[in-house]
Amino acid sequence: MKRSFLIFCLCIVFFGCTRKNITPPDALVVAIPSEPANLDPRFALDADSQRIDQLIFDSLIIIDHRLNIIPHLAKVFENPNPLLYRFILHEGVTFHDGSPVTADNFSETLRKIRDPDFGSPYLASFKNIDTITVINPLILEIKLKIPQPNFLTDLTLIKALPHQKEKSLIGSGPYQYVKKESNTFILKRNLKHFKFKPKIERLIFKVIKDDNTRLLKLKNGELDLVQNALSSDSIVQLAAAPALTLTKSPGLTYSYLGFNLKDPILKNKKVRQAIAYGIQREEIIHHLLHDLATSAKSVLSPLNGYYEDRVESYEYDPEKAKRLLAASGLPLPIKLEYKTSTDTETINIARLIADQMKRLGIEITLRSHEWGTFFSDIQQGDFQMFSSRWVGVTDPDIYYELFHSSNVPPGKNRGHYVNSKMDKLLEQTKTTVDPGQRKKLYSAIQKRIAQDLPYVSLWHWNNVAVYSSKLKGFYFHPQSNYLPFIDISKEP
Repeated sequence: MKRSFLIFCLCIVFFGCTRKNITPPDALVVAIPSEPANLDPRFALDADSQRIDQLIFDSLIIIDHRLNIIPHLAKVFENPNPLLYRFILHEGVTFHDGSPVTADNFSETLRKIRDPDFGSPYLASFKNIDTITVINPLILEIKLKIPQPNFLTDLTLIKALPHQKEKSLIGSGPYQYVKKESNTFILKRNLKHFKFKPKIERLIFKVIKDDNTRLLKLKNGELDLVQNALSSDSIVQLAAAPALTLTKSPGLTYSYLGFNLKDPILKNKKVRQAIAYGIQREEIIHHLLHDLATSAKSVLSPLNGYYEDRVESYEYDPEKAKRLLAASGLPLPIKLEYKTSTDTETINIARLIADQMKRLGIEITLRSHEWGTFFSDIQQGDFQMFSSRWVGVTDPDIYYELFHSSNVPPGKNRGHYVNSKMDKLLEQTKTTVDPGQRKKLYSAIQKRIAQDLPYVSLWHWNNVAVYSSKLKGFYFHPQSNYLPFIDISKEP
């Protein structure tokens, strides 16, 4: 008996486990890397909360697969002048509790968000609203004080909620919230949804923070799908599994190296340029990321209509980097501190960048901190260099947040980039509604940022999913949201 057990154990070690799908046949079981902070859409800021919210709640408008804003609960929307927006809702739409969805529901949601005492993090996005008028139960008009080009993008985050349901998660979306239990969130399909017809009865989101645990549970059949929540090494391990499918597509998430421009060394542009020319991105992308990303020139992905390709490009050129360091007037070796989180893949990337810098005459000390400490330091501008990412960038208005001088810490201009000409360009984007003029402005902005180099652009991550071969109909939204889950079916 002992001998048989030993042989069984050795078989597992040498040949691995055979994957058995042990998830419920009527459910799609998905791993997410962190717990949603707040599923109330008026407070949801983190990616997992927003993605699950989009299944439970409906918005007037949504962003489609081409990153265009299209009608959703509003069957049509009109913008007769730069200050006025009119939304005409579909008739007969109901919340999960059976009550009707009306223009008044959106009016009430916006009123709450715009109340400073309510404490919504979306308050600043809607301060520019002058009036909200409910013309009738199916027509809502919103008038702005001044033109706001990104208004519709911000409005995609505003969901319909029923009246007097302050602490409930009742929406009108294609899935209905059921309960949370033991790091697990359970939704069931809404067969009465006005537009979407989900194919799977239940969605089960399991919070699994450890990458290796996600890998093992997917391999063992305890999960059906993991999307953008596996390390590159884990993806390579799973790619060969016969019962799993790997799918990838271009994504919007942008990785970068950030500088503190108040630092006496890094305020020297030649040093920043030398670092940019000294990073061999393709080596990192190929060897560490297993070709699951593409080299970046801008915060915006090439998928974005405002992307400008004709910017200063920093192709790997170590000799040019050395000449720039020599011209910087600083004695070699230059010593810098580089902060990261404790994520293994992030640390490995930082180590390879540090090795590449050493060849130039830059000695880098790595400091890795658990996420809370790292993020606090970055928010306060307490760093020389750091690496991070911006997830799912769609609206180019992000440039104002990242690079306008008014947004230095605690704002998102964490590197203290200050340029009066850039400020003027960014301020013009706030009131320029014409798409052609906006494109010209953002083209100029991207070119200047590439020249001034407050960031070194590294890469845009691909969207990557690994899932059970029993799933059919999987595809990506460029924002990697969860709406495509409604079209997934599952074989017995």
